[in-house]
Amino acid sequence: MPRIKSSPPEEYRRSKWVWGLVYIVISALALGTALIHLNPDKRIVRQSQKQYWANVAVSATRGNIEDRNGVPLAVSVSATSFFIDPKYWDPASADNLASVFGKKAAKKFASPISGRFHWVARNVPTDKAKRITEKNIPGLYSLTEKNRVYPHGQLAFHVLGFCDIDDYGQAGVEFAWNNVLFSPPRTKFLTKNSKGSTVDAISGKTGVAQDTCGSIKLTLDSQIQQIVEWRLSEGAKASNAAWAAAVCVDPQTGEVLALASYPTLDPNDRRNLMKNGEAVRNNVVGRVFEPGSIFKPITMSIALDSASATKNSHYLCKGTMRLADKTMSDVNKHAHGMQDLTHVLMNSCNIGMSMLSVGVPKNRAHGMLKQFGFGEKSEIEMSGEEGGLVKSPEEWLGTVPANIFIGQGIAVTPIQVVMAIASIANGGSLLKPYIIEEVQDSNGKIIHKGKRRVRYQSVSAETASFIRSAMKMVVSDGGGKGAKSSKVEIAGKTGTAQVASSGEYSKGHYVASFVGFWPPEKPEYAMLVSLGEPKGGRYYGGQISAPIFKSIAEDIVQIYPVK
Repeated sequence: MPRIKSSPPEEYRRSKWVWGLVYIVISALALGTALIHLNPDKRIVRQSQKQYWANVAVSATRGNIEDRNGVPLAVSVSATSFFIDPKYWDPASADNLASVFGKKAAKKFASPISGRFHWVARNVPTDKAKRITEKNIPGLYSLTEKNRVYPHGQLAFHVLGFCDIDDYGQAGVEFAWNNVLFSPPRTKFLTKNSKGSTVDAISGKTGVAQDTCGSIKLTLDSQIQQIVEWRLSEGAKASNAAWAAAVCVDPQTGEVLALASYPTLDPNDRRNLMKNGEAVRNNVVGRVFEPGSIFKPITMSIALDSASATKNSHYLCKGTMRLADKTMSDVNKHAHGMQDLTHVLMNSCNIGMSMLSVGVPKNRAHGMLKQFGFGEKSEIEMSGEEGGLVKSPEEWLGTVPANIFIGQGIAVTPIQVVMAIASIANGGSLLKPYIIEEVQDSNGKIIHKGKRRVRYQSVSAETASFIRSAMKMVVSDGGGKGAKSSKVEIAGKTGTAQVASSGEYSKGHYVASFVGFWPPEKPEYAMLVSLGEPKGGRYYGGQISAPIFKSIAEDIVQIYPVK
């Protein structure tokens, strides 16, 4: 029997009709929206252009740098920068810029310019920015970004370095550790509110992006740094020196407590940074010079450890001596007579040191100079370090060994010298100098920790003890009396070296130095002070560098008494 088909219920027909209508409405709305976006009303376009400008990359927060005691040395603070939107800028207003930004800026914007964004001034000081904003110059707008500030001015400039206008490190720790301290520029979306003022809209749920920079704690002590800088600058100016360097370290750990270079600059004044290349140079790690007599404790150590001399050795100084094809002489050809090793050092006797060099195998001497760290970089965590120069053993011919034993014919840096002397002070361990105590990432996690590290065994403990005693006598009764103090006992050695130019020594050009440590029995500090090319009648290390060393040591013990 055939089945009879029934018609759809009334409710089903009504539902189908309603959903069809919904589909039609949605399609019409989608088509209308697409048409509006593809062909917007000109009035809407004009209105949106009044409210939306552009996105601009601005500097973000850069990581802080502080000293060993938590004193801030480099920080990022909010700063105001000004720009012009040509769409709203009237060139006739350029005269208004001259009074606040100078004639150069006024001239630049005195004629029509293209685009939508042009910087006028970056990182303007708060007081000045407020005065500029109050002028309400049409077409001139401002935004907030970050500016690198050094709270103590030129303090530790050659350690910290500086940044460019976009906060990218250019020298010193700022450059060497830029990957830790630097945050990529943030994009700010510039809009305009109903009152015509600029509004910064930053993406993100909170409106503020998380900092991606880390922070650094240095081994420097800002108080010791201040003392060293003051005394070095004072002494350099008094002797009219072309350059100067001073570095103070803990001989037991290798920590750099102070590092100063002269001339110096204030990194907050960016206008002078690129104009004064010599002042930007860090003389402690980047200056190479012949050390002169401050090298004698080192070469005497080599003679003792190579068994070419003993503590009981004696040498007769007649003021001059013939060696190979040349004549070696002392200052003013002064004859010191018969001397033991201590008096050779006390009198800074060139003849005695030349005799010492004769018995040392040149390969052994060359190798021990390497063990003292010469001829290679010290590996301090700073950019721009030089390695110096030590001639190969094949070049040690004629009077070359004798010259090296009195500190000539070898090129060194101040950091190399102070670490070599520090190895004598601590009993024979050449340490790696370090200036970074701790590095943290953006989450506060420690990713680097400075620590004591032995590079070489430079000299035996017995020899180091003997040299320490001899250097103590240099200051108490020898040529280093300029460093003798009633407040703190000092051991050290003076040095005066001629400056070589084009293979010959320049008459009247010297480097005056004093290197030493205190207290002599168990040294807590080792330090070098060098003055480059002083002008005038006083140019000996014992005359002008030793007193600076003494003043620094006395100032430091006032703050940190000797244990």
